[in-house]
Amino acid sequence: MNKSLTYLVLFFFLAHSLFAQSIKVQPYLQDANPTSISILWETDGLGETVVEWGLTEELGNVTFGTVENSAGNGMIHTVTLEGLTRFTKYYYSVGIGPAGSAVYSFKTPPFASDQESFRIIAMSDMQRDGSFPNKFNEIVHDGIIKYLDDEFEGDLIDNLALVMIPGDLVVTGSNYSQWENHFFDPSHDLFNRVPVYPVLGNHEQNSTYYFQYFKLPDNGTEGYEEHWWYKDYGNVRMIGLNSNSPYTNQDQLDWLDEVLESTCSSDSIDFVFAQLHHPHKSELWTPGESGYTGQVIDFLETFTTDCGKPSIHFFGHTHGYSRGQSRDHKHLWINAATAGGAIDNWGEFPNYDYDEFSVSQDEYGFVSVEITAGAEPKLEVRRISQGDQDGSADNVVTDSLIVRLNASIVNTPVPVFPIDVELAPECVELDAGSFSDPSGLAEHGQSHWQVSMQANDFSSPVAESWKNFENWYFDEDTQAEDDLTDEKILNLAANTDYWWRVRYRDKELNWSAWTEGTPFSTGASIAAPNLILNAGSEDSLEYWTITEGIVESLTAGICDGVSPNTGDRYFAVGGLCEESPLGICVQGVNVSMYSDSIDTGTYYANFGAYLSNYSGTDLPEMRLIFLDQNSVEIGSGSSISSLNSSWTLFNTWELIPPLTRTIQVELKGTRNGGEDNDSYFDDLFLSLGSGNDCDQTVSISNRPLEFPRLKVVPNPTLNEGVILLPATDYEDLKLYMVDVNGIKVDCPMQVDLDRVYFDRGGLSTGTYVFWLRSKGTVVGTGKIIIQ
Repeated sequence: MNKSLTYLVLFFFLAHSLFAQSIKVQPYLQDANPTSISILWETDGLGETVVEWGLTEELGNVTFGTVENSAGNGMIHTVTLEGLTRFTKYYYSVGIGPAGSAVYSFKTPPFASDQESFRIIAMSDMQRDGSFPNKFNEIVHDGIIKYLDDEFEGDLIDNLALVMIPGDLVVTGSNYSQWENHFFDPSHDLFNRVPVYPVLGNHEQNSTYYFQYFKLPDNGTEGYEEHWWYKDYGNVRMIGLNSNSPYTNQDQLDWLDEVLESTCSSDSIDFVFAQLHHPHKSELWTPGESGYTGQVIDFLETFTTDCGKPSIHFFGHTHGYSRGQSRDHKHLWINAATAGGAIDNWGEFPNYDYDEFSVSQDEYGFVSVEITAGAEPKLEVRRISQGDQDGSADNVVTDSLIVRLNASIVNTPVPVFPIDVELAPECVELDAGSFSDPSGLAEHGQSHWQVSMQANDFSSPVAESWKNFENWYFDEDTQAEDDLTDEKILNLAANTDYWWRVRYRDKELNWSAWTEGTPFSTGASIAAPNLILNAGSEDSLEYWTITEGIVESLTAGICDGVSPNTGDRYFAVGGLCEESPLGICVQGVNVSMYSDSIDTGTYYANFGAYLSNYSGTDLPEMRLIFLDQNSVEIGSGSSISSLNSSWTLFNTWELIPPLTRTIQVELKGTRNGGEDNDSYFDDLFLSLGSGNDCDQTVSISNRPLEFPRLKVVPNPTLNEGVILLPATDYEDLKLYMVDVNGIKVDCPMQVDLDRVYFDRGGLSTGTYVFWLRSKGTVVGTGKIIIQ
């Protein structure tokens, strides 16, 4: 069509308009293909649905489209331009007269065969926060547009292919005005130049407005159009999913399975980027987690490993950034929030430190992913921070990661220790030496350790640890001092044969092969007795004091509860038969008999328990509180906790503050969902010991590790006795004694050269086990029988 005819046609339609109109929602781009693209906009009245477009700002071509009444009070126009040339810049304007727009530009996608590299932006949860109503506008203009202008040459459309949004575009999807004022107005300078691909969040409320405003690929399951879809750009396949009920169904999973199967055999696709709203795991807000997303991740992990194509799932819902990875698959987990919604600050909601996540940050920002095509395809992820509510940041890169399509070789580590030696079970520390790769350029990113009771079978390890070179949690890198070449292994049984193995991973998610199983064994335990009374709730709640809410001692199946880990009962802290949102109980353990060791500042408490909940939501926590002789708190330790829905053993060591005379064991259960408080505890333990104990416990031979048995005379005794020592050069010799129940007791003693004189004192009739220590070293052990 020549230019004069073009303007004649435009004049004709303008002259015959039934109503004057103006633009309410500026034009934005949808469903871009190498040879076509859709342009949508909204006006406040009936008018022409026309786009003038061309290869220059002179335009010259006209295409008409369709118009429909919006569910609000406007008219939504859709024009699809066809017959375009791939990877080419075009100019366009929409409407005519008062309803005409400025001239904008876009760039068509390439074919995958063109091997063009490109960049995408992912951001989420831009629903308006009343305290910071302009935040999404700032993310778009001061964030994305400014970042691209500052960092890269050329126009925005040369540096950005598209934007992905994993949901929550507005606060209330059924509120018509929010779409115009909260989402489209702040973003029109971006989305009139690059296409936007959203998925439904919970705030969209499955509203009619969402489906009218967006023209997404129509390739989902019949009857669920635009709830799930896929779209290719270059060598990437994007998959949009719906994680909102009632669409979390098998139909969607079956469709996903079929799409991934076809993607596997497609030579043109190197990477898969899925997006859905809800997280499977969330460090900043655990109540927002979804088991359905976990099923989606299972499909993506299987696809990635079976097909050799790395994948990402982007999500939101939690208002902050998190980036992690699957352990056994080259699959990334990325929370792309928050682009405007109020930040979920650390400590504001229930938090949990998951192994999968390397970085979690309570901040505003967006994610940039650069995709390189060609012979060596790769993707580079960058988190661009805009700060938080207390202070802005000028597009600071706070996290980055490179993942390549083609795997790199990582050398198998070499076991160093232990090898064919015996250790006390409390003193097992595995060592595998330095990381290396053939190029000498890779860096150590992760280590994965396993211990088994079978020489060639690690399918059910008795101990396992997966560590990353970084773990940013609650504004602290908890892995800062870990070089990943050794690992302390706890909770092994005494007098048992074991085998261990390890593999190393580089920072680009390439694993080495496993080492061969390496043997070692454990000898006798050097642990002190368990100081917690009624540690498995077998005596109901005896010795425990409830300080808040409900705490129950339950047997298997009572009030729809679980089975105990061992024995007949377990603790339900928060309650099932009766329930409270928070339950707390405590037990005070008198440790004054250890005061001499505690006051050196080098004495430790080892504590732990089996923890569980019902469905992965409620949070059981255990911690120690240290009290002085006046029962005044002088310190407290970190909590052990779990969101596992099966019994899992957790324990840790805490340095006991000097002057501690009572250790208060606290059990806490927090309800994060449902009516019951499903926070369960069983088989608690607390023991004390010196950090130097393990220095004396290594046996280089395979003979059993035993401490000297010391002779007691007379034995049995009525009142007094003597323990005979093997030598005389002991410093700071101390006597420790427990009864048959493992309870620490006091026994007056006096050292004289090669013997220790003891007095029955207030001891009852019975048998007692004792051991003598000299500066943390066990001199010997034995039994005393009091008649």
